[in-house]
Amino acid sequence: MKGMVFCLLNEMVEEKFGIEAWDTLLDATGFDGIYVATETYDDAELMSLVSAASEATGIQPEELVKQFGEYMIPSFLVSYPMFFQGHANLKSFLLTVDQVIHVEVRKLYPEAGLPEFKYTDKNDSELTMHYSSPRKLCALAEGLISGSAKHFKQEYNLLHEVCMHDGDDHCELQIKML
Repeated sequence: MKGMVFCLLNEMVEEKFGIEAWDTLLDATGFDGIYVATETYDDAELMSLVSAASEATGIQPEELVKQFGEYMIPSFLVSYPMFFQGHANLKSFLLTVDQVIHVEVRKLYPEAGLPEFKYTDKNDSELTMHYSSPRKLCALAEGLISGSAKHFKQEYNLLHEVCMHDGDDHCELQIKML
C-alpha cells in the first residue's frame, strides 16, 4: 500500500483522537510511523494499525476503515482536483474511478495494488459498483463513496448485500441517488 495512505491515516488519527493516539498505535504495533508518501508498505501494517485503533477506540475495524475512506476525499480534492472537475454529480464521478482515476494512478505508481471496479449502470439514479480486490477493503470504498457524495452534495442509499467477507468473489455496492 502506498505511503500516502499511511500519511493520511496518521493525519486522521491525530485530528480525531489526538497526537497521543497515534503514538499509542505505534507503541501497540511496534511500527516507527515514518512513512514516505511515494513508498510502498506492507498491507498488513495498515491492518495492524486499524486493529490497534479499534482496540483503543472501541470502534469496529470496518467502521474505522469506512471513516478513513470518507476522510481521504478532502485531501484528494486538494491533491487531485482534476479528477473531480467536470462532474455534475456523484454518479458521473464514480463512473470514472476505474477507467480514468485508476489508470492515471497506475501511470504514476505502476506497483500500486488498486482495486478493480466494474459497473452496472441501471438508470439515472442507480449504479452498482462491482468491487474486487485481494485486500477486501470494501469498507474503504464505501467511505470514499460517502466522502465523494458529501463533495457533490448528493444524498444516496447504499446496499452492500454481496460481499467478499461473506465468501463472495466480489462486492456489489448498490448506490441509489436520492
